[in-house]
Amino acid sequence: MLSQVNFKSFAQQKLRVVRALGMKKILFLPSAWVYVSSLWIYSRVAAVKIFEVKNSRIGDFARDTEIAFLKTKEGNKKSLRRAINIFCTSSEKSCNFELERMWKRELNLKSGTWGWLINDLSRRYKKEGFYNQLTDVDRTGLLTKNPVSLKFTKSELKVGNDFLNATGRPSCNKFVCLNVRDSAFLSISEPIGWGRNRNWSYHDYRDSDIKTYVAAAEALAEMGYTVFRMGAIVKEPLLSNHPRVIDYATNGMRTEFLDIFLGAHCAFAVSTGSGWDEVPTIFRRPQIWVNFLPIADPAPVSQTLTIFPKILLDRDSLEVLTLQQLTERGAARLCHTQAYKDTGVVIRDLSSEELVDAVTEMAQRVKGTFIETPEQIEMQAKAKHILSTHPKLQPSPNYYPIRAQFASCFLSRYPNFLD
Repeated sequence: MLSQVNFKSFAQQKLRVVRALGMKKILFLPSAWVYVSSLWIYSRVAAVKIFEVKNSRIGDFARDTEIAFLKTKEGNKKSLRRAINIFCTSSEKSCNFELERMWKRELNLKSGTWGWLINDLSRRYKKEGFYNQLTDVDRTGLLTKNPVSLKFTKSELKVGNDFLNATGRPSCNKFVCLNVRDSAFLSISEPIGWGRNRNWSYHDYRDSDIKTYVAAAEALAEMGYTVFRMGAIVKEPLLSNHPRVIDYATNGMRTEFLDIFLGAHCAFAVSTGSGWDEVPTIFRRPQIWVNFLPIADPAPVSQTLTIFPKILLDRDSLEVLTLQQLTERGAARLCHTQAYKDTGVVIRDLSSEELVDAVTEMAQRVKGTFIETPEQIEMQAKAKHILSTHPKLQPSPNYYPIRAQFASCFLSRYPNFLD
């Protein structure tokens, strides 16, 4: 009886494993194990590194992979040992197959079931430097020191340019990408109960209302820009009668290829700090992040960005909290909706007028016509000093280099922010 029970339990366990892995993974598993074991043995005589590529989210897939790739190129120049760098996806399905295809042209990327297995097996080998997780913080300025890694083929450029011509882009060939985060993407693509029991409402502090961006989009359109509202899954359409404001996210134009092409070729991007905005990041396009939180997140502030954050108020007095006060409360890097409430912080989204000011300033910065006042220059330096040296934000001074700047119109509107 005991052996029968044990056999039944064992059979049930095996069935669960088969269902979890899938038949394809079971078939590939022996080959993947031999492959990874061989790499681990060979790592004794050569520098073998396996890199986990988080390909389920476009932000991680773009920025983190670019930073890791540039690090390996820099390391290869300095190392005397032969280096083997293998990048393996952590998900069987990539969030954007065009981006996957482009990465495969530049680096040794294993994807699909094969990549998932290599990644999963490699993490189990306990050897320093063999398995490597990627980072989102560009501490050494790799993105500013190096040219763009990804290139479009001639045929891809033709497809992209044909699309732009079909939309009636202006003769000056300038367009802006507008990306506004809301809760729709995660709630639909990865709802509660999908995989693990996920409740994505803790991200709600990052959301904003697309209706407040209409005036800003139309202001850019009046400057001669075509504005593409980006997004894969969005809660509401962007409603505008201006012919140069295009709701690309909802009008049937959207493709995975164009998500990358537009982000790579825009005059600049207006975003809110979600995943897609890392596409213009890796193509070194100018960006302004509006309604952005957390206000001192190391990854964004170490990038070359202009930031107009959401306005954070004290719950009792309803006064705007200063950067110092937010830092002392531990609210400068909060990444959870409830955490802001727990620290007595009220979040206010930017008004339509503030958004118009922000995009107008950015357009002038890109054109080279924006001139900061002496007071604004002084405030920028003060903000950078606080972000660079405050012990609650930096393990050591400038450990996370501050390359971002606040929008000057934000500093002028809220001069007490730096008190």
